[in-house]
Amino acid sequence: MITLATKDDLIQVEMIMKSIKEEMRKEGNPQWGSTDEDYPSVAKLLDDIEKEKMLKFVEDGQIKGVVSLARDTAREYDGLLENSLEDSFIIHRLAVPQEYRKQKIATQLIQYAEVHAKNHQVNVLKSSTEVSNDKMNNFLLRHGFVHKGYYTYEDYPGTYCYYEKEIERS
Repeated sequence: MITLATKDDLIQVEMIMKSIKEEMRKEGNPQWGSTDEDYPSVAKLLDDIEKEKMLKFVEDGQIKGVVSLARDTAREYDGLLENSLEDSFIIHRLAVPQEYRKQKIATQLIQYAEVHAKNHQVNVLKSSTEVSNDKMNNFLLRHGFVHKGYYTYEDYPGTYCYYEKEIERS
């Protein structure tokens, strides 16, 4: 079942993020922590929860995956590269611990995001990931996202692949 995460979930969500950060570190992926060991911070996760952006996939009383889904009101990618001007949602912090992979949990979270967007009359999903994050890059491509370009941050390591997915209009 997919629902909004609550403050009561914060410790479990933080543990999921720590496991993913460790996996990324071992794979040489700088996305979540080569210079900032606290990203995503507890404060960032709590902000996602309090602003009702953090979704959780729960089965048998366990959180088996999370994703942050935020409306792109701040035009997050403007200034970094050309991106859709249409109203959109951004997928951030998609995380499924290794022991729960191969169960289509991430797929279900993305499908939920698509339905959520359609219910809000939004037809574009955006996402990005570090170029060395082969798992996420391949996942996005398999799920109909189109690679639109690359960008970097002045104050954060890595090169990032940017993706968009147009959702079929109803």
